[in-house]
Amino acid sequence: MYSPALAVRKFKPYPIPNITISQQDRIKIALELLFLLYIFMDIILKYLQKDGIISGKMAEDIRNEILKNPSKRISEILIEKGIFGDESFCEWMKRTFGFGVVSDEKDIDTSLLNLFPKSILEKNFFIPVKFIDSKLVVASPEPFDLPLKKISEISGIEKIEVFVISPSLVKKFSSQISSAKEGGIEEYLDSIVEKAIELGATDIHFIPLKNSGIIKFRVNGRLEKFAQISPLTFQLITNRIKVISQLDISEKRLPQDGRFSHREYDIRVSIVPTVDGEKTALRILKKSFDFNLEKIGLTKEEIDIIRRNLNKQSGFIFVSGPTGSGKTTTIYSMLLEINRDELNVFSIEDPVEYFVEGVNQIQINEEIGLTFPKVLKHILRQDPDVIFLGEMRDFESADIAIKSSLTGHLVLSTVHAKDVASSIIRIIDMGIPEYILFSALRVGISQRLVRVICQNCKGKSCQNCKNGFSGRKAIFEIVEFSDDLKSELRKINKLTESDIRKIFRDIGFKLLEDRISEKIAKGEITREEANYVF
Repeated sequence: MYSPALAVRKFKPYPIPNITISQQDRIKIALELLFLLYIFMDIILKYLQKDGIISGKMAEDIRNEILKNPSKRISEILIEKGIFGDESFCEWMKRTFGFGVVSDEKDIDTSLLNLFPKSILEKNFFIPVKFIDSKLVVASPEPFDLPLKKISEISGIEKIEVFVISPSLVKKFSSQISSAKEGGIEEYLDSIVEKAIELGATDIHFIPLKNSGIIKFRVNGRLEKFAQISPLTFQLITNRIKVISQLDISEKRLPQDGRFSHREYDIRVSIVPTVDGEKTALRILKKSFDFNLEKIGLTKEEIDIIRRNLNKQSGFIFVSGPTGSGKTTTIYSMLLEINRDELNVFSIEDPVEYFVEGVNQIQINEEIGLTFPKVLKHILRQDPDVIFLGEMRDFESADIAIKSSLTGHLVLSTVHAKDVASSIIRIIDMGIPEYILFSALRVGISQRLVRVICQNCKGKSCQNCKNGFSGRKAIFEIVEFSDDLKSELRKINKLTESDIRKIFRDIGFKLLEDRISEKIAKGEITREEANYVF
């Protein structure tokens, strides 16, 4: 059976020789649009003649009128000439081609207009009508000519259903169409990311609720509400994020991870299903890492300790702290410090946070068996000088890393633990013998990011700070494992965290809690902030 819609979708223009690729692409697009317009015109005229509504001469006159003025729409011409009224045109389209009809403007959700670029709406003469059952309904007087793929890409909705609507009803909404944002949902998502960057946010959260959605920014380590949006807008944003992150838009039952670019930023994406819908978290990362040891809040003495040990041929250096404490910034600052031409540097990460030229960065992918232990084993055949292991998670990876640091490799890693003492106990609890760990250890670092009291208003909130705080700064605990310190640690049978902290203090190291207490005494941070981070 002949299908006009199928005829339109099957059409492909002939290739055009002897011109550049970019010119060819532009001409192909223009020709395809023009031919689609003429095919739709011929389909309509053919069926009108078949139904005895117009004569062959009238069909030729209409065809010539459109050829002379391609911006003229056949649906408007048919109504202008009195061949149809608005309702009779829609009914004929329904009867002839089987399209559903939108005849009541109350059926149109006008809020959807702002989710599409103005240029797309005006150029293609269509209206988004409603969103129902994960499907977007759009309507046009000339439904064969709609760029469905483009509509799907922009909206992020895979299922598009096309209805027919009268030209006069489309025109009635022209004022709203002309006020629609040029970027639609794309621009709205961009504006959210831009605002987050402007406020210095590290993360953006899209949280589904039963009857709405919440957008929150993490600023200075705390979540702040940015906006409350409708369920439809929430889903369109989620779908848009999936599209630009190359995720499966139809998958709503399983977690998905991806990333996309926004100007000079990499945006890391995590989507998980909840009982109220999909929750999305975006981590904002600069493409170029512009920190170094001098910029992250270390004292000159602390920088000297780190540099002295980074220049060693072998050994183990770790950074500990909870998520969001700045470990990544410290580790990357060290990687940049040792990223020299004469060194072969590897990093194994899950995921890669920043891209550093000159460092061989490997992204873990457990789905295909690319695990930390497996990568570590293969890296050792690559003649490495320095290895950064993103995180010590289990005995196997810790065992390989620690033993590698004893055989001519400098190994850096992170540990999720409270401080340096608890990090040592954690690694021992993984199964690493004390004598091997102490032989490998060079430097242990623990840190926190704390909100600093605004010195202009002393925490009362002012025009400069808005909330009593003026950004965050890092507080460090840095322990250099000298031979004397290792000797003291070896004297105690079955070490505890308390034993290790006492030895650190006796030798003269300031612990993290000591440094935090100093900041409280100086009026730099509040006791509540200290209790929150430690």
